[in-house]
Order: sequence, then structure tokens, then C-alpha cells
Amino acid sequence: MKRVGSVLIWLAASAAPLHAEPPNISWEWYNAAELHQVQTGRGRGDPRLATHYFRLAAEKGNAAAAYKLGEIYENGQGIAKDPVQAFSWYMKAAARNDKHGQLKVGWCYQKGIAVAADPAIAAIWYRTAAENDNIWGYHMLAFMLADGEGMKKDPALARRYLELSLPKTNDHWAKWKLAHLIEAEDPAKSKTLLREAATAGNVQAAEDLKRYRD
Repeated sequence: MKRVGSVLIWLAASAAPLHAEPPNISWEWYNAAELHQVQTGRGRGDPRLATHYFRLAAEKGNAAAAYKLGEIYENGQGIAKDPVQAFSWYMKAAARNDKHGQLKVGWCYQKGIAVAADPAIAAIWYRTAAENDNIWGYHMLAFMLADGEGMKKDPALARRYLELSLPKTNDHWAKWKLAHLIEAEDPAKSKTLLREAATAGNVQAAEDLKRYRD
């Protein structure tokens, strides 16, 4: 996979975020892009036009449009998938304080998508997203803290972050992880969480439940 220089990108992202409001026209372009992105009562959307208008808005400093462009390139919505372009637009959104872009930059660094994998930098971006009111930032931090990935292992803080984020994410992997973190202290609740995760399709949780039946 083609990669970009993670050091240069990290230095660029460390600069002060660009918080200036984008011009109103950028929101008109953003709305036009959304109309072309989805199928409406007037017919099918046009993903190429959606990309065009999101790009116009993003180039005027619209962080939400930059994030949307990142998704388009990541998923190949009407164009070829391009992880390098996806990361670039996520970074531009993140630098303008977009909490969704910040989360995605963290994900790219954690998984090594378009940049060299660096869990320590991923954790920084997840924390930035979390402090910017992105509940999934706490979710991702919890897993890294529980496993000691990119930061010192801290099961107590991992539990706190999962208990904070789980009511909003309702993620079955979060239930599975929290179940293991509280198993010794509260086996009844741990079993309940495993059962809920298994019902949601988590095969590992279903396997772990067998311990309670043995």
C-alpha cells in the first residue's frame, strides 16, 4: 500500500487547529453534495457530483465536508478506494477540530492505514476526539488501556471509559470487554453483559458464557 510520511503529517497536525468558520457558500455546496450522495424521490444520486461539491466545500475550510470526502475515498463511494486520500481529508477535518475526523485519524494510526502504524499517536487522537465529545474516542481508548496498546495498561480507567461510553455505543465488543474487566468483582453483571453481547452476535461472548454453565 502506498504510504505517506507519518512524521510530516503528525507535525502538521500538531499545529494549532483551524477553528475559523467556513463561508456560508461552503454549506450550500455541502447540502448539494448530500442531495447527490443519496437516492431521493427524484431519482438516484450522483456520487461523482457529491464528491465534487464536498471537495468545493472542504477546500473552503468546511471540516464536515473534509470528513465526508475521507469517507468517500475510504469506502470507494462512486470512485476508486484511495486510503491515502482518505487519510489526507480526515487529517484536514481533524486539524479543523472535527471530532469525527479526529477519531478516524486515530483509527488510521492504530491500524496502519496510509501511515505507519503507531498506537501511541492513535491514542493521542482518540483522546482528542473524546475530549471533543466523541463518545467513540472513549470507547477506543478503553480497549487500548485494557490491552496496554500504545499506553500503559490501566484496567480501572478502561472500565471507567467503557462504563461511560457503553450506554451510548451499545457495542457488543465493549460489553464483552467490560464483562472481563468486572468478572472478579461482579460475576452476575459480567454474565449479563456476556449474554447481551452473545445475543448481538458476538461469538467470543457466546463461547465465554460456557464457563458459567460448566
